[in-house]
Parts: sequence; C-alpha cells; structure tokens
Amino acid sequence: MNFKKLLAASSVPMLLTVAAPVAVYAQTEPTISYGSVGSAVTTLQKDLKSLGYSVGPIDGDFGPKTLSAVKSFQQAHKLTVDGVVGPQTWSALQSATHGASFTNVDLRYSAPSDINTKTINSFLSKNGSPMNGLGQSFMNAQSTYGVDANYLVSHAILESAWGKSQIALAKNNLFGYGAYDSNPGDDAGMFPSDSYAIMFQAWEVRNNYLNPGSSEYVTPTLTGMNVHYATDPNWASSIGSLMNELASSAGGNVNQYQQYPSTAIVSQPKSNAEPVYYVNGAAGTTQQNPYYGGVPYFSSLSDGMSDMFFGPLQNGSSGSGVSKVQRYLNQQIGAGLTVDGQYGPATAAAVKKFEAKHGLKQDGVWSFAMWTKYIYTASTPTVPAGSSVEIDQIAQGMAGAYVVPWYHIAGEGWVDSQYVKLTNVYRLTVANPTSTNTSIPVYSSSDKSQQIETLHSGDFVVANSTQASNGMYEIQLSAQMSDASGQAAGTPMTGYVSTSTAKMTAQH
Repeated sequence: MNFKKLLAASSVPMLLTVAAPVAVYAQTEPTISYGSVGSAVTTLQKDLKSLGYSVGPIDGDFGPKTLSAVKSFQQAHKLTVDGVVGPQTWSALQSATHGASFTNVDLRYSAPSDINTKTINSFLSKNGSPMNGLGQSFMNAQSTYGVDANYLVSHAILESAWGKSQIALAKNNLFGYGAYDSNPGDDAGMFPSDSYAIMFQAWEVRNNYLNPGSSEYVTPTLTGMNVHYATDPNWASSIGSLMNELASSAGGNVNQYQQYPSTAIVSQPKSNAEPVYYVNGAAGTTQQNPYYGGVPYFSSLSDGMSDMFFGPLQNGSSGSGVSKVQRYLNQQIGAGLTVDGQYGPATAAAVKKFEAKHGLKQDGVWSFAMWTKYIYTASTPTVPAGSSVEIDQIAQGMAGAYVVPWYHIAGEGWVDSQYVKLTNVYRLTVANPTSTNTSIPVYSSSDKSQQIETLHSGDFVVANSTQASNGMYEIQLSAQMSDASGQAAGTPMTGYVSTSTAKMTAQH
C-alpha cells in the first residue's frame, strides 16, 4: 500500500524557533548529465575538484572529463555508475564535501542511544507538546520497522504542530494523512490512537521510501524522501532542524548519525507487515452499501482496497481503482495510458472508446456494472445490512482516493469502516488535550491498586456502559504491538479509568 498521494501538500506552521536550517544542497540541485550546462554543472565541477577529481576547466559544461570524474566518484561511493548526477549522487557529494548533515542521515539506522523514551518525552514536555508520553511508541516503531526514532518524532512535530493541530487532536492523525488542502479537516484520516499512527508512519516510510527498489525510493534520507513525499522544497531542512534540536537536547549531535552512503550493513526490520490496532469486544451494525446491498468483505486489507468498487470512476477520480482501469484499457484497446491513478481527459477518452467498442453508453464513466464485468469478476461475499458484528482489528486503509480505517469482522474479513456503525467504541480524552498531561493510567480494578497499562489521550477503547461506578469507567482493551505491558499483541484485558483523568466520546 502506498499513501504518498494522500499526504497534506504542505506542512503545518511550526510552533518553535528552531536552529538554523541544515544544508539541503542535494535536494535543490537538478539532475544533470553529459551535455548539461549551467550553474549546477559548475557546482558539480567545483565539488569534484575539491575532492581531488580531474574535471578540466570549471566552465559549467558537462563534458567528457566531467563525465569521467563523475563515474569515478560514483564507483568509489558504491553508486550506480551511469554518469548521471541525480539525488543519490548529489547526496553523496554533500556528505563528502560539506560534512555530516541531518538531511543526509540514513534513516534506516536506529538513532543513537541518547535518543530514548526518557529523552524524547523530556523534549516534548519542555516544548509543551501533548505528544509527551509517546516516547516509548516512537522507540517501538524504530525497533519494529527500522526507522530512526529522531526522524519520526521530528516529522510528527512538523506535520502536527507539536501535536496541537486540529486533525492531530480530533483524529490522532500526527502525519497529515489525507488532509487535502481543499478540505483537510473532513478528509484527513482517523487513526485509532497516536501510537498506532506512529507505527503506521514507520511502516509506510520504510516500505515505500527507504527500501531500495520501493515505489518512492530515491535515497534513504530526508533529501531523498523530499523528492516524492512533499511539495515543499524546505520540508527536508525543516525536519532536519528539528532532528538537530532533539539531538542537542539529549546531549548529542549529527556526527553520531550514520550518513548516506556508507559501507555499514543495514539491519532488516523485525516486520514488514502493516500494523493493526486490536480491539476487545468491539461491536457494530452493518450499513447498506449502494452497490453491493450488504457490506462486501475481503480476506485481506489489500484485497479490499484493490477489488472493492467505491463509486463511479470519472474525470477527477484517483486511486488504485483508476490504475486498474488504466491497465485494463492498455491491455484491451492499446490505450497507451500512463498508469498513474489519475482519471484525466486521456483516461476518459479511452473509456469512451472502450464503451463504443462494447456498445455501451459513451459517457466516459466507469460504472459498477463495468467494474464487476471487466475488472473484478469474482463473486464478492457480503454481510447483510443491519447485521450485528464483532470487530477485532482496525487498520488504516483507503477507499478510492480517501484515507479511511478498515475493520476486521471476526469470522468474516476486512470491510470498509464507512459501512459499519460502531455501538460500543469510545475515544478516551483528557480534560485538556493540548497540555502535556495526556497519559491515562489504566488499573486492574476500581480501587487503583495495580496499574496494568498507560493509554494516551485519543485512544480507542470498548465500553459496555458509559456509567461510572465509584468514579471509575470499566473498559475493554487489548495489548498492542507498541505496549510495554508484557502481554502478547491482541491479548484482551479489562481495565478501569478514573473519571477525573479522562472522558469517553462515542465513535460511530
């Protein structure tokens, strides 16, 4: 799954005056090659010459001597030896000529040991962030998916305004998923907890941006990510500055971090699987789907997002469904479409051509009937509308172009959450969710004799009643991947939360 196109187009304003921007030289230079001319070539020649390579005259002309020097540099730094100076070669030049930089840190390596649960929480608390208390979640994401915890913290700070943005507070959405500029509040995806959002971000970034050969890979650095992740050219330097702030607060500096490229062995992550959020005893009622009648369910989340019909595909539509149609048209009528998931005039014209060939109304719209006849022809099982169901897992997914949670119905499969109304799931929130006091202790009994878990403001829980007894709510919860409870993931638990600590808000 790739959520690249579902990120906010630009970052929210910063709430802290950070250190001077770290050099982002590599991300601002264009890709150049033999025959190129101009200032970028001059910069290249100067850098290569400073490193001892023979480039001939510094004249801004990418000629044979410059080409030979580039290939020698690429070979020495274990890069693809093609003579093309793109983001990877620029990053290597930056590291070689300008010293260590947070924008050139290889994010697949763990942050130094001085970045830990304690120092992360201290940094967040000192800066008045409601993300205080999530330090262990950032560390768990690092250890599970092999993504630098300093980067994860700094990126969350940038995208969520230190955890105080509206979508962070209302939807546990710390990284701006689905927050389209046209309607960010409504379109932004809802996450079942901040901890889950952190785990999800680590999984998404490692699998789609940091692993060589993945869909958005350039280099495993902020500079490399900036190419496909963000339209803001200062995105990498903004996060790099925050990484510098966090490192400094913990008594460290950039020289402790692995620069790219290097000959060091990159450890493989413990998991490549998308994280899920376990719920204990969650109940809901299925709602009618306008196309399927009941609610279609699928054996896997990826199958559901790929095979379900979410609505007519037409000019302006986007998503994996559009990509499927484009591939099909290329195969069936040689449409020659770019498979980019964007339904524009060329795709509409190809659809009309296909419709004409098959005696269909030529409206340029790919309908449900066309989807089930030509794209996904298998029978789709459904849960009848109005059925009571049990949900045991939640995972972030997509419905066409939109970021939405998907629910796993026990004994059936994965369904689009838009067609299930929850009946006993609540969001726990503290009295002041913008404060640093956002941790919620959970006890084994109403007398508070033993704490069994610590939740965070915004976490989803299950409750069969909102009536408190002796000032305590009884809740149902499950151990998560990111828990420090010692329980296996998915282990159901019963706990008690003080009404003086948090309130419950129904989720539908």
